[in-house]
Parts: sequence; C-alpha cells; structure tokens
Amino acid sequence: MGEQGDRQKRPWIGGYVIRDSRGRDLYFIRKQINGRRYDVTTACHTMRAAVKQLERFETDPANYRAGGDVPDAPALLTEDLAAEFLTWSRGVRKNSQEWLAKQRRYISWWAEKLSRLDLRGGRGVRGVSLTDHILPALQGQANRQHRIAVLKALYSWLWKEKHVLDVTQAPTFQTLTAPQVRPEQWKRVKVIPKEHYHLAREHLAPHWRDGMDVQAGTGWHVTELVRFARAGSVEPYPRAGVPGIAGVLVCPQTKAGEPIRTAVSADVCEAARRLLERGDYSRERYGMAVAGACKAAGVLPFTAGCFRHSVATWAINNGADPATVAAFLNHKSPRTTRRFYATHAVPSKGPTLL
Repeated sequence: MGEQGDRQKRPWIGGYVIRDSRGRDLYFIRKQINGRRYDVTTACHTMRAAVKQLERFETDPANYRAGGDVPDAPALLTEDLAAEFLTWSRGVRKNSQEWLAKQRRYISWWAEKLSRLDLRGGRGVRGVSLTDHILPALQGQANRQHRIAVLKALYSWLWKEKHVLDVTQAPTFQTLTAPQVRPEQWKRVKVIPKEHYHLAREHLAPHWRDGMDVQAGTGWHVTELVRFARAGSVEPYPRAGVPGIAGVLVCPQTKAGEPIRTAVSADVCEAARRLLERGDYSRERYGMAVAGACKAAGVLPFTAGCFRHSVATWAINNGADPATVAAFLNHKSPRTTRRFYATHAVPSKGPTLL
C-alpha cells in the first residue's frame, strides 16, 4: 500500500488501524468475500463508529462507501484543496521547484476540466469518471505523461494522506497509466564525444565552464548542479591518499529527492568550490551558454542534459563495471545504467578465435 503501508498497523476485528497524519487512529476494513479482497477505509477514528461501518460493509460490500465522521459533501478540486496538495508536495515530499511548478500548472488545468465534479468516482453522474471526464480531457493534449502523473499524485494524496476517499473511489487506480518512454527516445545518441566537450569548454565563460566540469566529473543532472551551487558542500574523502580522489561533493537533494555524495578529482573539487562561492546558477543561462559554446567551437550541438549519459558511456568504454558506474550515478540498479545511460558504450571484448 505504498506510504500508507509503511506505518505501523494494529489489528482490529474488521481489519487494521493506523495513525493518520494528525496522529489519530484510522480504521480500515480488510476482508476476503466471495473471492474478492476488500481494503477500504471506514473514515472513522473510534472503534465504536468503525464497528457500525463494518456492519454496513458486511451488508453490501460491493457498494460500501465510507461514512462515520467524514461528511458526505462532495470532494471538489477547489483552490484550497489544490493549495493544500501543493504545500504537502513541497514540504513533505520535498519535490523540486521545477516539478512543483508543473504540478501547480497541471492541477489548475485539472481543476478547470473537473470543475464541480466529485473526485470520488462511482458516486453517480456527478462523480469523476475515467471514461467520461479524464480520458476525454487528455485527448490531444501535449505533455500527457505529466498531466497523468499529477492527477495520480493528487488521488494518492487524497487516499493515503487526507483519507477523504478509498482506493475503490479513485478512478485512476490501476486504470490510468502514464505513457512509458518509447525505445526510440532512449536509443537516441546522447553521448558527447570527449573532444567536443573539450573544444566547447574553451568557449565558455569561467562560471559556466565550472558547471560543465562538475557535470563531467559527477554525471549529475542539471537540476542537481543548480541545487549544489545554491546549498551544497565539499567534504574530505573518508580515506586519505586514494589516487584521483580529492574530495566529495554533496548535493543536498537529487532529482529523486534524497541527498547524494560523489567522489571527485582535484580539478572538479576546485570548480565546485568556485560555484559555491558564487552561489546562484541559472539553468536557462547555462543552457544558452553551452549552446553558444558548441556553435563557436564548430561541434555538433549538445545540451548539459547529455552529461549523465556521457559519463556512463565514457566510464564503461574505459573498462568500468556497470555495477560500479550505477553506484557512482546513484542508480537503483545496474540495469538502469545499461538501458538508459550506457546504450552506446562498447562492451569489453570477450575471448574469440582471432
């Protein structure tokens, strides 16, 4: 059950009890009836009220809807609800400013499309329906993946954090999936030839050159570079005297949300310290500077977003083990490294007859 399943559960006659975000007991019904498993909230905070809900559930499990101390008013996507969700996304989930801006934009868009509709699906003609409301709204829209991701995040929050609906009332649950990355997208060449990197580097102003050097030495995303420049730090490497390692760069928040520490060379350390001294780092101006440097150097244009792919490929082409590269790039699995970031690396030569 995701985040909800991480909380300590206590049994009761109808299922289990957890603590909600306000520290109150919240009673859930978990039953197997006629081969179907039910896992629904009672929306109750006392045993007495939950027992009454259990009696209602057992009368008609398929059509049960939470009652108890939750009012029967419709759950509408109002400005207040959207603001509460975004506050949670920023303060609890620690999402990046870039993703928060997208969430704010698409929540506003969904509020317009689902105006005056009850977010609890299956509540009659005014309840949000996947086929009647969500899919028609998405038809022909750009950035479909982000629109779907934001709506699914909203429903997950309504279910797991606010407890205003259960999973059976979420029209997105196991029915709406974000479009997956197409093979041709991750097979496009995103590797910067080393000579192009060095040529373009010579046409950058010192501040932007430092950023490029940090990316070339860490494989960080551009967003991580920007966060480091604003609030990162440089630490000594725990083991002294390791060849090629002069320090550890600490990014306070990666693209995935957690901090990351990356061991780097002396040159990268010095570039990182200069970035920290200046502090501010504009992603947009950095991108424009890289594009201008490529043009001035006469090389095929590349973007700062290509460095992660490039670092992985350079490392594997130099004989590094994919598992080692995956750990360096903070990937959860070497499969991620091989599939998305080292697709253009040349495997080590195996034993052959010639």
